[in-house]
Amino acid sequence: MTLASLNPDIVVIGAGTSGLSSAKSLKDFGYSVIVIEANSDVGGRCITNNSIFDTPFDLGGSWLHSAATNPLANIAIKKNAKLHKKNWSPTWVHSNGRDLSPQETKEYSQYIEDMWKNINNIGTRKDDLSVEKLIPKSKWKDIAKNQISLMLAADPDVSSALDVFHFTNTKGDWLIESGLGTFIKNIYSDIKVFVNCPASKIDYSSSGVKVETPQGIINAKYAVLTVSTGVLAREQIKFYPALPPRKQEAINLLPIGLLNKIGLEFDPRWKGAHQGQSADYLIGENDFCSIEFGFYDSNIAVGFVGGRFAEQLEMDGPGTATSFCLDSLKAIFGNDIVKFIHKTTETAWKSNKNTHGSYSYAVPGGHGARQTLAEPLDDRLFFAGEATMSNTQATVHGAYLSGIEVAEKISKIDK
Repeated sequence: MTLASLNPDIVVIGAGTSGLSSAKSLKDFGYSVIVIEANSDVGGRCITNNSIFDTPFDLGGSWLHSAATNPLANIAIKKNAKLHKKNWSPTWVHSNGRDLSPQETKEYSQYIEDMWKNINNIGTRKDDLSVEKLIPKSKWKDIAKNQISLMLAADPDVSSALDVFHFTNTKGDWLIESGLGTFIKNIYSDIKVFVNCPASKIDYSSSGVKVETPQGIINAKYAVLTVSTGVLAREQIKFYPALPPRKQEAINLLPIGLLNKIGLEFDPRWKGAHQGQSADYLIGENDFCSIEFGFYDSNIAVGFVGGRFAEQLEMDGPGTATSFCLDSLKAIFGNDIVKFIHKTTETAWKSNKNTHGSYSYAVPGGHGARQTLAEPLDDRLFFAGEATMSNTQATVHGAYLSGIEVAEKISKIDK
């Protein structure tokens, strides 16, 4: 049996969290659904690797953000998943050759909170500004502003403060011990996915849609497109007719940002740090990483680099980001620290041809583009994914909710 012979009601393009949640909801509404995925496995940007370390390692999404209002957190509770709810805060800070004192570190941490509050004050204005223009003056500004690229996957000078303001942030950032990627995969284990099957063209010119793939042309009544804005911007999928100007503009206003991870597995005998502690390290103005220790209360630490600096490290080749994190550890804990590191790994999301980055951010003036990106075309071609969400963007639960919302839109059209 070929894909071309199946003729489903709906074809879902992309088997990340949004595609899987959409497919599940559509099936619950009674539709026949085919899900295709360009990668060799499901999960999209939410993937757990179980072979690198003894502990599962999430290559992409790992947190259940805003757990108090996160529907995936509720599912995790119902499924009795082992959750880690401890928050991280700076314990060590090394800035351009100098260790901050405990009192200075406390002041630095407080400034980070104040910085985000000030950025969110954009809600009192009518015009959008870059995040950078709302960073308050302080002796901690030069190092603390680098936290922004770790949150937004983009530097503050290119990021929309209004987009930050509209994000719904509630209490709780939880980890699932088995890995969030594994969790997502398990709750959608009943969804059949055709892998190694990228869409190359979508024709929505007639009463239905035709989706071209290496395994044949799929004819369906509707299509749900869940690929990243990085894939859309590079026109890896051709559209007929071409996407309208407003949709093209929305894609351009919502670039995909970059957050890379560096995994570090310590000898269990090393007791220098534990879950909840982190180390921040700055060289120059923007060469910055933050390392969080004791993931899942284990001997795994995770370093984070974001924005333009992450892109430069990735361009410089494999191992460069890891070397930078090792330099930070040596500066803070001494050169002998490397003796206790057994294994390392690093991600390279910019080089991933099926994503070209980690998650979307809005350029200044671009927050409204999320709503435009979410608009269906001719009630046949629908768009889902974290980039289409105006309040839960850049999160796994945002992707999850977007898939459900699209399924509900389709069901209403058919009533």
